[in-house]
Amino acid sequence: MASKTERVVVTISIDTECDHDVNWARANPLTFDSINEGLPNRLQPVYNEVGAIPTYLLTVEVLEDEECVQTLRDLQGSFEYGTHLHAAFIEPEKKYYDYAGVACPEFQCNYPEDIEFQKLENLSNLFTEKLGYRPTSFRAGRYGASVCSIRSLEKLGYCVDTSVTPRMKWFEQSGDVDFRAAPMQPYTPSDDSIVRAVEPGSRSILEAPVTVQPRFLRRTPRWFRPWFADLDAMKAVAHYHLKKFSDQPVVNLNMMFHSMEIIEKASPYPQTAADVDVFLSSMRDVLAWCRDEGFEFAGLSELYKLYNPAG
Repeated sequence: MASKTERVVVTISIDTECDHDVNWARANPLTFDSINEGLPNRLQPVYNEVGAIPTYLLTVEVLEDEECVQTLRDLQGSFEYGTHLHAAFIEPEKKYYDYAGVACPEFQCNYPEDIEFQKLENLSNLFTEKLGYRPTSFRAGRYGASVCSIRSLEKLGYCVDTSVTPRMKWFEQSGDVDFRAAPMQPYTPSDDSIVRAVEPGSRSILEAPVTVQPRFLRRTPRWFRPWFADLDAMKAVAHYHLKKFSDQPVVNLNMMFHSMEIIEKASPYPQTAADVDVFLSSMRDVLAWCRDEGFEFAGLSELYKLYNPAG
């Protein structure tokens, strides 16, 4: 059967944070090489070269650092800024004021809904104060989002959330998040389950899942993500989605990673300058392949318009 897909849209959603260590604790002392060096000199030049449009999802500690904010203001190219919440770093019920050495494993959705809303509101206000406009794209720290998170984001004017990782379940001491039954392409989430889709356009927010490919007899799927997959594997993920969703007019490929992954020893992943080169080359090659295949690039918030033309 002939494909009905008219557009393939590639989004790049990057959790943009301070540097970490190999155990996912924040650097001690706190450093921001992944912002001040990584964005202008490593990541954005690749995107400018291939014509891609990344979405940098900014955390509290980045927005509180004036040097980082200046770097964000000065960045050259096409990109989108959104937000990314680690809930223990912002009021109400803020747990940490010195972030150095902190791991912060908890999920925002395990707070009472009113507290979670206020945290999201405070993060959004901080973003507006520093950058001069309202954010419209978001991902929860450690993917810890629920229907309550979606309701709060919708109230705050967000149009796209990208917290869902299909076929995966995440664990935290206060409660789990289970995305194993989630759709694998963007959808309008229901008000009673973040993994259930309702009629497109029936809400003013879209869920854009991280792109994965299920693997038979394997607990974890393959991700459309540098370091987690090489060029051929990422192409295979793309082909899987193009075939499986060939009945849909728009297919989204949503790449995800952390800004720290392009600084050696700032995450559990690349540990040497050579590793970083492999990461960047793999990312550049798959994005160039997407461009050559005729795929489009977009910031996350553009997906809402593509999936809800009347929105």
